[in-house]
Amino acid sequence: MHIRQITLVTLMATSSACAQPTGATALTPPMGWNPWNAFHTEVSESKILAVAEKLKQSGLADAGYVYVNMDDGWWLRRRADGGIDVRTSMFPSADLGNGKTSMRPWVDRLHAMGLMAGIYTDIGRNSCSQAWEAKSPNLPVGSQTEREIGTYGYQQQDMRLLLGDWNFDYVKIDACGLADYGSDKRFVGDGSYRAFEPIMIRNHPERGDSKEVEALYARLKRALVEARPLGDYVLSICTWGEAYVNDWGGHYGNLWRTSADIRASWSSMLQNFDSAASRPLYAGPGHWNDPDMLEIGLGDFDASHPVEARAHMSLWAIISAPLILGADLSTAPQSVFDIVGNREVIAINQDPARNQGVTIARDGDTQVIAKTLAQPGRKAVALVNRGKSPRTVSVSLARLNLASATVRDVWTGKESTVDKGVISVDLAPHETALLTVQGKPRRGEVAYLGEMPARVQVLADGSDALPAALRKAWVPVQADAAPSGEVLVLDGRRIENGIGALANSRIAVRLDGAFRRFRATAGAMDTPALGEKPATTTWRVYGDGKLLFERTVAVTTSIDVPVAGVKTLELAALSTTGAAGVVAWGQAELAR
Repeated sequence: MHIRQITLVTLMATSSACAQPTGATALTPPMGWNPWNAFHTEVSESKILAVAEKLKQSGLADAGYVYVNMDDGWWLRRRADGGIDVRTSMFPSADLGNGKTSMRPWVDRLHAMGLMAGIYTDIGRNSCSQAWEAKSPNLPVGSQTEREIGTYGYQQQDMRLLLGDWNFDYVKIDACGLADYGSDKRFVGDGSYRAFEPIMIRNHPERGDSKEVEALYARLKRALVEARPLGDYVLSICTWGEAYVNDWGGHYGNLWRTSADIRASWSSMLQNFDSAASRPLYAGPGHWNDPDMLEIGLGDFDASHPVEARAHMSLWAIISAPLILGADLSTAPQSVFDIVGNREVIAINQDPARNQGVTIARDGDTQVIAKTLAQPGRKAVALVNRGKSPRTVSVSLARLNLASATVRDVWTGKESTVDKGVISVDLAPHETALLTVQGKPRRGEVAYLGEMPARVQVLADGSDALPAALRKAWVPVQADAAPSGEVLVLDGRRIENGIGALANSRIAVRLDGAFRRFRATAGAMDTPALGEKPATTTWRVYGDGKLLFERTVAVTTSIDVPVAGVKTLELAALSTTGAAGVVAWGQAELAR
């Protein structure tokens, strides 16, 4: 089932099985550690155990870093019966004698420590290390078929093994097997690996078969549900932002990579951050945008770069990114633990309202991101200097929809009151100030949809009508911005609060009976990249499947409907010509 074809009835029927797990897993972003950035495949049981013990001793486990994940390199071969032998030189505890191996002893050991265990595999026949780490001593061995250790053709069997027999809690599913084993590759031509003509073309999703990629992950998700019916696991989809995964990943995974692999450089970190920061309406309880692991302790974010390290942590925290550490914690200095273990920063990431932060201002190298927290009148705000020169970054309380406030810097602990209704911070190059702001809501019991992205789910995004280049660059449904990232404009007037979307899109809003009215000013936007805006748009509002509002107009229209008792609101903007276009639910708000 493709996410853009889901109806409201289907959503309500399948959300527990697909949109998020049936158990209470990943209701906030997962936290833990992965060895790839520190060791690649040069890893061992002793190295991972040393990090696991450090998580416990340092207090990071108590702070929430509980997933200890394995990455590529753990497998030895696939047997004739379809089972997988473990590389016992890497995991001695896997040797059960008589030629039998199992990761269950390792998983049991982590569980006895109060930690959770993660494992890695690929959606194709072969893994990433086999294509990209040719000199690794830890590649699968044996015949061509014995070295096919990916899940392709073995999804049910592998999921029963990894999450059933071995009892792992977290599984990361990479996708190099779908992209890197074409017949033109040297290692395919020499017979090392069997050809798999790519259905994922890196950087060219329009040339691949994204629907088949999605279908493979959908089938794997069903295999996971069969292996662990209670849903007490985390599924990490790793297609690096390819195959339009950002539009469908949340239907199957608890997290999905929005970008290429992160590197320990400032520019790479920002690129990965941007890939997730623009998609707050696609994230929420049980499904999270994943810009990749934290590089704190490595490269541009090591102990000699504390400003950059704190900025990296701040940005991942405010956009509700999974906090998966990547440095070798067994040798890391205390300054790394001080940054990744900051409880106030972690609390922002793990806030029970589960909202991803929304960019509310961007001017060159400066950026302001606001995240609505669970406590009434409380927000987290990141003021960001992305550039190489000092900058002063400001945001008004009015833009935060607050009337008065006090501010706390969560890195320094400094508290202050807001002077003249404006928060203003002087920032060094690459510095981010992460603040909590406690104030009085400017409009009392009214909240904008852009302030509550965790309540929103995209049902249909209209992106199929976009030209390929725009579909790759735009975000079909945005909070407080148009799909292009530009400001919302209706009737020549800038709109600060609202939802920007494509024509023929539908979004659901979880109300839980907590609101009385829904109000918005809706209209189509002039979008030169798409030509003229649609002649008319049909606007529909449903409450629990019942039509509450419908109007077809060529101009903007005001919407004001009662929603008392409604559990799920659906908003649809339909182009009467079926053409691509940009629409805005301006000032979309809910009143309690």
